[in-house]
Amino acid sequence: MKLSYRGLFLMLFGLVAASIEASELPSSPTDLGAAVFKLRALDKTGKVNNGSAVLIGPGKLLTTCHVTRNAESIQVYRGHAKMTAKSAFVDIEHDLCVLSAPDLLKSVPAQIAVPRDLKVGDEVLAVGYTRAGRLALSRGVLKALHHYGAVRVLQISAPFDHGQSGGALFDSTGRLVGITAFKTVSGGDFHFALAFDGIYEELLIRDATVPDSASHKAAFWERAPPAQPLFLRAASLEADRDWKALLNVAQEWTASDDTNSASWLALWRALSSLKRERDADLALSRAVALLNN
Repeated sequence: MKLSYRGLFLMLFGLVAASIEASELPSSPTDLGAAVFKLRALDKTGKVNNGSAVLIGPGKLLTTCHVTRNAESIQVYRGHAKMTAKSAFVDIEHDLCVLSAPDLLKSVPAQIAVPRDLKVGDEVLAVGYTRAGRLALSRGVLKALHHYGAVRVLQISAPFDHGQSGGALFDSTGRLVGITAFKTVSGGDFHFALAFDGIYEELLIRDATVPDSASHKAAFWERAPPAQPLFLRAASLEADRDWKALLNVAQEWTASDDTNSASWLALWRALSSLKRERDADLALSRAVALLNN
């Protein structure tokens, strides 16, 4: 994918809609949502967390831990049907959990994409249940790829709201590439998904429960800003339009991860907003070169 400066600008700021042919994809969220389920997690105080989950194997649902980590009971819904699920794999730090749902042993799971197939600029579709219980689909593109430990974090332009955490993220052929997870509190176009690939692909389909480390009580993105990964700190600062602080974080980010186009784009946005046009052009040039490799 060769990008000019203008092409990159259009992709980053959503001036070109994702072009998805009707012949390539199902025409409704119900078609893509065949393997997506609504979750209702009840904790011991009676508090209810609503979310979504996607079937990744016989009786195995993938979801985000922040929806289910404190649950005393978990219910899975499809239309008027209600089923019981229980925890089978927990990784709170990376916010990836698997539920065992025996009633879904004969259900058809989502088709999983080849690991690491997704590239910046590719079309994606987010499918999950809203808090009102409606199955919703949104379309967008992959804006950036980040890493946190063994997990790839996908920044997407396809919007989703509360209740859709744990929903499916599909590529343009309808294959599962990850699950929708969180967005920045400050707002803006900062929606993130967690990729389903690599080391987790084997771990997440095990039958035995894998207990999470007792030292992790919250996901990496729930930490206070100083303890968050640089890409999240940059996203929050950009959403707040704090350009001077973003410049400092972006400079630290490019120094520690100079092969990630997203770090140079963050630097470009900070420099451009601070009217340092010459330096901004250099940062953008570096980002385009990385995206075109």
